[in-house]
Amino acid sequence: MSLFSIALNNIKKNFKNYFIYIFSMIFSVTIYFIFKSIQYNDEINGALQSVGKLSDAFKASAIVIALFSAIFVWYSNTFFIKKRKKEIGLYSLLGIEKKQIGRMLFYETLAIGILSTAIGIFVGILFSKIFIGILIKLVGIPAVIKFSISFKAIKDTLIVFLILFIAISIHGYSIIYRYELIELFKAENKREKEPKASLILAVLSLLFIGGGYYRYNYPLDDFMMTIMITLILVVIGTYLLFSSFVIFIVKFSKKNERKYFKGLNMIATSQLLYRIKGNAKTLATIAILSASTLTAMGVSISFYKNFSDTINKTMPFSYVSTLPQNKFDKDFKKIVSKYDNHKLLNEVHINVAEVEGTISNSNYNDKEQLSIVSESNLKEIFKIRKLKYDLPRLKEEKEVLIFDEMYNSKFMSSYKNKKVTINLGNLKKKFNIVDFKGYPVFNEHLINKMIVVKDSAFNKYNLKNKSKKVSGYIIDNQNKSEDLNKEVLSLKEKIESKVLDRENSKYLGTVSSYYSTYKEAAVSSGVMLFIGSFLGLVFLICTGSIIFFKQISEAQEEIHRYDILRKVGADNREIKLNIFKQMIVVFFIPFIVGATHSLVAISLFTEAFKVNLIDISILTLIPYLIIYLLYYLITSNFYYKTVTSTSCS
Repeated sequence: MSLFSIALNNIKKNFKNYFIYIFSMIFSVTIYFIFKSIQYNDEINGALQSVGKLSDAFKASAIVIALFSAIFVWYSNTFFIKKRKKEIGLYSLLGIEKKQIGRMLFYETLAIGILSTAIGIFVGILFSKIFIGILIKLVGIPAVIKFSISFKAIKDTLIVFLILFIAISIHGYSIIYRYELIELFKAENKREKEPKASLILAVLSLLFIGGGYYRYNYPLDDFMMTIMITLILVVIGTYLLFSSFVIFIVKFSKKNERKYFKGLNMIATSQLLYRIKGNAKTLATIAILSASTLTAMGVSISFYKNFSDTINKTMPFSYVSTLPQNKFDKDFKKIVSKYDNHKLLNEVHINVAEVEGTISNSNYNDKEQLSIVSESNLKEIFKIRKLKYDLPRLKEEKEVLIFDEMYNSKFMSSYKNKKVTINLGNLKKKFNIVDFKGYPVFNEHLINKMIVVKDSAFNKYNLKNKSKKVSGYIIDNQNKSEDLNKEVLSLKEKIESKVLDRENSKYLGTVSSYYSTYKEAAVSSGVMLFIGSFLGLVFLICTGSIIFFKQISEAQEEIHRYDILRKVGADNREIKLNIFKQMIVVFFIPFIVGATHSLVAISLFTEAFKVNLIDISILTLIPYLIIYLLYYLITSNFYYKTVTSTSCS
């Protein structure tokens, strides 16, 4: 019998052990292939061209999947080899050379890799149309995508995963040379000392995590520095939590003698201590990965659920034009008149003066471009937008209001009761800010920070002659106006080209379109949700599998201990309950820690998007919890069968 045949027989005999591993790899290959198929699909890229080159997003996601799969396979392969040390020792004892054993393991790993890759690509081909349908549904764009097989995607998937499995196979081959025969047989008999509990490190873990949470909710002016400090504190705190705090709590539970000496609790507590100590780094890493995954999914869902409301607030007008009015207004209304479903409901035309100014003690305190409008014009805009005018009346010419669409109370100080200095030609005038709002008067990213002055001040400083005309239009059914929008944007380009050719103007003005922004946000949020959800699933399935492998590997080492328990009178029911109790801690402590981290992170985004945190938590945590629960039940049952079936024989 050849080594390759032996390798195949080993896979067949140990298929139960390999099943979760193969399933995880098939899922990773499938998602990778589907993302690559979308990347290379010209029809999808054409339908979703509003967000630029969509293929880049799926290309980046595919790279993340490939990297995570590499880490997962490397980690899992190490477990399998460790689990089979005794078997490898027997091969050596029978006279088989390390070179031959290494080749056998090489063939096993490669065979599993080829099998997983082939099945993953096949499943990806079968389900790619469904996944693409989900994507099209999420972005809300009507498009019919024909079923097709991307040979580029097949080629890329084969190359990436075959290289990965060849590298892992070589790594497995090399491991054999690191062990001596006696070490292979004694591997299961090694026992660490009982882990010590450090009260100082346990308290430090909570202080680090609490400090990270505090800094995140009360950030510094430098946002990136805030994120870096938060990440460092929370990551260090999480590793200390599992290596010290959890151990301290488990050891502290021994003091409850009534509970500790009941049934097999004493045995369970002792085993749990060693289990947590040996798995501390793994569990902490899984908690951090879970937090990252849940946060990404939560932010994606928050953005997707609220993008329409956000656009309505930041883009209150269907169109806003800063182009010369005599060149745009008439032709625009002609275009609108052709569409019965998109009647012109309201319009406003106001003068906006562009000046330089400085806001004292502001967040930047630098000279910047400011836009000035009169108080009466502001009231007119509020009326058109159907907003309640809840701003204080300007009593004196030196009083002003300010609108800053970029304002964020978490990162910026209040404008109220500060001063603004405005350059009016040769004059420099100081005004008092009596109130401010953190939303745009017109559509966002169109007009600079807006200062509202009394009409008398606007006229006194002759600002009308220094201003440009800004026109705002509101049409009916603006989120379904694709054809009309194309004509309006075509008109904009036509006017701009004429101004450039004939007048050589430095500032042309522009047209802000609600529909263009709405469509881009719909596609972006849909794509973000699609990528976030499926990347999250890959991470979840692989991390769940890592815990499974780790625990089943330990189950092999615990067989003789459970055999002793059976001999001293413990029945299967008590043993099963003992195992399930231990697995609860191993599976759900990382989940709880990761979920807590993610909820703190998501809270900032739900506040910004005005989304209910409870809704987002349910949409992210419940599916995650269900899959984790399945892994918990599978692992616990598998562990129980491993330690009882062998001891019963």
